[in-house]
Amino acid sequence: MKNPKPTNTATLPAFMAVGTFVVDYHKVVDHYPRERASARVKEEMMSNGGAPLNTLVNLSNLKVYFPLHAVAKVGQDLDGKLILECCMKHGINTSQFNAIEGSSTGYTDVYTVESTGRHTCFHFCGIGDTFTRKDVKLRAVKPKMLFLGSLGALGRMDKYNSEYGRSGATQLIRDARKQKIITVIEIAPIDRPSRIEDYVETLAEADYLIINDRLAEEMMGIELHTEGQFDSELARVAAQKLLDHGLRKAVIIRAGAAAICLGADGSWTKQVGYLLPASQRVGAAGVDHAFGAGLMEGLYHDKPMDLCLKQGLAVATLCRGDLTASDGIPSLADCMTFCEKLSGA
Repeated sequence: MKNPKPTNTATLPAFMAVGTFVVDYHKVVDHYPRERASARVKEEMMSNGGAPLNTLVNLSNLKVYFPLHAVAKVGQDLDGKLILECCMKHGINTSQFNAIEGSSTGYTDVYTVESTGRHTCFHFCGIGDTFTRKDVKLRAVKPKMLFLGSLGALGRMDKYNSEYGRSGATQLIRDARKQKIITVIEIAPIDRPSRIEDYVETLAEADYLIINDRLAEEMMGIELHTEGQFDSELARVAAQKLLDHGLRKAVIIRAGAAAICLGADGSWTKQVGYLLPASQRVGAAGVDHAFGAGLMEGLYHDKPMDLCLKQGLAVATLCRGDLTASDGIPSLADCMTFCEKLSGA
């Protein structure tokens, strides 16, 4: 299913992504060492990082026709310059891109084990930790959709603000809802342990939550697997518990090559995705954000949920073919064609 290209894309409402904008420093290692031991770095590179930046770059790679807006706080340093240049390269509007002199941009060191593709992250928040509700000008853009990522990694915005009587993140989602903006949130806490109860206030204001199976299990204490396999019925129970916190439209849980969606109206969708051959798998950094980009392209265009999930899983599949979060992602049409061939193989 293809979207007809509008004759004037400037008339389309924007997609706005807000939150953690960082540079990812990727290192492939021969093994993950125990504490006080060593490992050999086999390869290294840098790329865009953080849920909102990755999502925007992914949407650009997918060749969407709606405007993309970044809302970020970075330093006037090399990493900040790299993020700005990345946005400009991908046609992302940076009118709300705030570069602070004398401050350091956040970054993430991503260590991927060569033999397994599994990665471990070490995150430096930098100036992004001072990001607040007042850094986001919704009315200046009037977006159709707002993506906030990631709760638990937003620094000051995650914390209670006496001016609002709630966290800055909750206030942003609340304000967006009042302006009839579709809101999507992701949770990826830096601090461990973190509980779902820490985010219920924001959940109660948001339309959609995207979360992976590992984090859902960890934060909610609910098993989602039976004999090592993702169990969609267990995921349905977990999704209902998340919905009980007040989400307005739906919970989406992704688990490897599968995903489910439980709607606040009781609608239920599950989708099995695609398996990239082991010989083509390189890493898994950014797979959640690749899935989110494919999913949100569908949500933006009001596509059926089964197709939204299918798109998300297809984009995530292509993401695994590259070490970075976005460089392996082609157009949405190419993602779908590639994965349809996989299914028929």
